[in-house]
Amino acid sequence: MIQNRLRGFDADPMIVRQTFAQFPSGVAALAADIDGAKHALVASSFMVGVSLEPCLVAVAVQKTSVTWEQISKAGRLGVSIFGKGQSGLTRQLAHKDRAARFEQVAIEVSDDGAVFIDGAALWLDCSISAVSEAGDHWMVLLEAHRLGAGENEPLVWHGSRFRELASPPAVDAA
Repeated sequence: MIQNRLRGFDADPMIVRQTFAQFPSGVAALAADIDGAKHALVASSFMVGVSLEPCLVAVAVQKTSVTWEQISKAGRLGVSIFGKGQSGLTRQLAHKDRAARFEQVAIEVSDDGAVFIDGAALWLDCSISAVSEAGDHWMVLLEAHRLGAGENEPLVWHGSRFRELASPPAVDAA
């Protein structure tokens, strides 16, 4: 019975974290070049398809994020949804040593300062549309101005670890 599996979580917020970890999501980098310095924020709380007209996506960002303070000032943000084989890159771009985040990372920077990660599954060129308070996070709506998909399959965050989609079995033509 479902009701027997439901637990309260007032005394232990880790129950919330462990439960939410069972929801698979993609992993996104929001990145910008501001006055020659590159900044990146990695998030698994990214959502596409908020609206088609205008084209809106959303991300939840911790209020304590120092990186968000920087990139929220950018006119444009590059959003790269990581692909298969890029789990190490997600850790590098989220590393505490901000100076090392982009070392040997293949990127493209738009004329507007949006930074895109090479090899990602998809990219969006966005500007900030709205920011709302949401508990200990900011709920950020981004308007996508341009978008595109790569050849790579998406990387998935599930159960507090990275996973890759399984390839479908080969079909025997005989």
